[in-house]
Amino acid sequence: MFIPYLRLACFSFILICFSTASFAEVYKWVDDNGKTHYSEQAPAGKKTKVIKPPPPPAVDPAVAQHEVDVMIEKQQGIYEDNEEQRQIATDEKNKKKELKEYCRVTRHNLKMYQDNPGRRMRMADGTVVGPNEDHRQQQIANLQADLKKHCS
Repeated sequence: MFIPYLRLACFSFILICFSTASFAEVYKWVDDNGKTHYSEQAPAGKKTKVIKPPPPPAVDPAVAQHEVDVMIEKQQGIYEDNEEQRQIATDEKNKKKELKEYCRVTRHNLKMYQDNPGRRMRMADGTVVGPNEDHRQQQIANLQADLKKHCS
């Protein structure tokens, strides 16, 4: 019973020792022969230069803030509720984008029907049908009604 705790304590002690050694400063100096040396200890009586570690990789502040917010929400137990609200907001944004595209295409089709009275149309079975004024006027009325209903 005592042995697993002893193993854990020894393992933790070893990890702590190695982690503190990784933060040691590195010194650089040139000896009398012109040879460059690197060490964790500065030599006595020699001019040394402390080598700083490279900076950590750059992180986008918005991404970092989002990660912090998510961690806080998870700790407070409100992550699921907020994630549901974010999903709803994303869905609404996508619906608005789809509606905007639908309105653009509908306006384009209406303009084509109004500007090209002699336009030929290809049917689903592949046949080409000549203009029918009644059909054209019905399509114009349908497109105008769709625009009025969905895109006003």
